[in-house]
Amino acid sequence: MESTQERHQREMAEIRKRHQRELKEIGERHGREMTEVQERHARELGPPKRRRVPTPAAEHLRNPCIYVMGGKSGQVVFSAVEKLDPRTETWGDVDSMNGKRGKFAAAVLGSQLYVLGGYDFRSEPTAAVERYDTRSMSWSRAQPMGTARADFAAAVAGGMIYAVGGLDEDSAEMSSVERFDPRTGAWDEVAPMSSRRCGHCVVSLEEMIYVMGGYNGAAVVAAVECFDARKGLWSRVAPMSTPRKEFASAVLNGEIFVLGGHDDEATQLETVERFDPATKKWSSAPSMSTERSAFAAAVLGGELYAMGGLDDQYDKLASVERFVPRAGTWVKAPPLETARSDHTAAVLGDAV
Repeated sequence: MESTQERHQREMAEIRKRHQRELKEIGERHGREMTEVQERHARELGPPKRRRVPTPAAEHLRNPCIYVMGGKSGQVVFSAVEKLDPRTETWGDVDSMNGKRGKFAAAVLGSQLYVLGGYDFRSEPTAAVERYDTRSMSWSRAQPMGTARADFAAAVAGGMIYAVGGLDEDSAEMSSVERFDPRTGAWDEVAPMSSRRCGHCVVSLEEMIYVMGGYNGAAVVAAVECFDARKGLWSRVAPMSTPRKEFASAVLNGEIFVLGGHDDEATQLETVERFDPATKKWSSAPSMSTERSAFAAAVLGGELYAMGGLDDQYDKLASVERFVPRAGTWVKAPPLETARSDHTAAVLGDAV
């Protein structure tokens, strides 16, 4: 016979599931309504006059492709790299990184792709950095960071790479930030964040570096803060509507998109929200078709790709889906050759 405590636990579980379904339905309905409003405004007012935000792929590269690097396949980190060529819609192998990495970061400077830190083959945080050059199509060692970091994020602003937060060699969350200047080949520390984080996301938009979500040592958070790379100052930004960790983010059409991950109850998420820097507000966007965490995202050809990761059963995924802004929907894309999680992705092309 079911006890009072067991009945209470069952009822609470049912309430949580119902609440999640209702939130998903509200988000999807809101996304459809927003799409209808935007389409009506577009018909009435003509094309929007939003200032175009340059991206490396759009402004300085030709034949851009999505590169997916490292992560976990099985229970160990590996160094394999593959890339998606949008002209053929196929994935192909690229020379592997020199080192095996998981939960690391990547950044693109010109025709060079930098991979930073992460967990190495011993499952220990590393400060090692290497770079891939599209001219030589080979990897080489680069100046290591000043601090070993894993489960962190990086972005480029003002022609320099910023490595933000993460876990140190004692598995403690960090607030520190360091910056790589390719002109001097050196790393130096800049002002730290106001809070410690790991499992967060970082993007740059017009010389502003946005840091979102993650785990602060006590809870998964929705908090967002922003670093002005020109002034060297941090400021608070409106929080996301949902706390997220091990999620992905990217800039699409001048807005910041955050996708999936898991919340403070370890519930895998397929929900998506976006931030408009003009209004400084977050709003719901159409959800992905699959719950994902520990995955990667990138923008190519004006569409947002979500690649690999862990599903709601924590099984590794090879599946890829992409968001088509004009249609306001997610569609299937060619799957990865290797199912993986804890990997990183970046868009890289031939230098002009």
